[in-house]
Amino acid sequence: MLLTLLLPLIASASVDPHIPSHWTEGYVVANNIRIHYWRTGGDKPPMVLAHGYSDDGLCWTAVAKELEDRYDVILPDARGFGRTDSPSQSELADVQVADLAGFISALKLEKPILMGHSMGSSSVAWFSARYPDIPRASILVDPRLVPRSPEAQAARNSAPMENRVQAILDRNNMSYRELFDFQKERNPHFSFLELHFWALSKQQYHPNTAYRSTGDRPGMNELFAETSCPTLILKADDQGELRAGNEAVATGLKNGKLVHVEGAGHSVHRDQPKRFHTALNAFLEKL
Repeated sequence: MLLTLLLPLIASASVDPHIPSHWTEGYVVANNIRIHYWRTGGDKPPMVLAHGYSDDGLCWTAVAKELEDRYDVILPDARGFGRTDSPSQSELADVQVADLAGFISALKLEKPILMGHSMGSSSVAWFSARYPDIPRASILVDPRLVPRSPEAQAARNSAPMENRVQAILDRNNMSYRELFDFQKERNPHFSFLELHFWALSKQQYHPNTAYRSTGDRPGMNELFAETSCPTLILKADDQGELRAGNEAVATGLKNGKLVHVEGAGHSVHRDQPKRFHTALNAFLEKL
């Protein structure tokens, strides 16, 4: 009898109180892995949000809460992040594109709007080019538009793999409070929700994500030439040659708009949430 009474308390204690109680979570099997997701629900147009590297689906919580009155917002954990299955140490560069395609098919989503940040923006851009008839629209949050120089890419790849793996493990083993305080010191303007889910996500991502392939990816120029759906690019407030380079690449979109969000760094939606939503809503209202 006592155990029967305690079970509801145990179950409720396992749910983060900062996740709205009406949101649901689930799993699908897609592209030979089990993918975990959260969903705001309702009979509304679907919107899938793809998170950045080292984050997970719930890192979009603050954004999803702003959108759920109009959209059924779906927050999947990418391969190796959150509660989705871990990657192997040898996967193709487009594996997340295939995962996204399988995920949309498994949930039978019709003409979803796709939005991705950083790593997720690369997946959404590649998906929109490969499957032009599926997205209703795509939103790319600070994608890399101008390729890195060969020297910068070489420097980025120079760190020994064992060091990259250890760096992930070190974060996995940090306490929630350590992670929260670390990010709050670096970005005191982030909201509590952003700091909270950022900290939790760093305890979960898998060391095998260090092996993910970054080679053989088409450039944004190539992808944009094959993209037909309405596309919004919300970029950091880049200046000078980089800003001009971003604008030049964005002209390759047949039906797109580039917005450099004033005062924003790489985490546009966290750095400037009001300006982010103003630009996003103006785009969504025209669909």
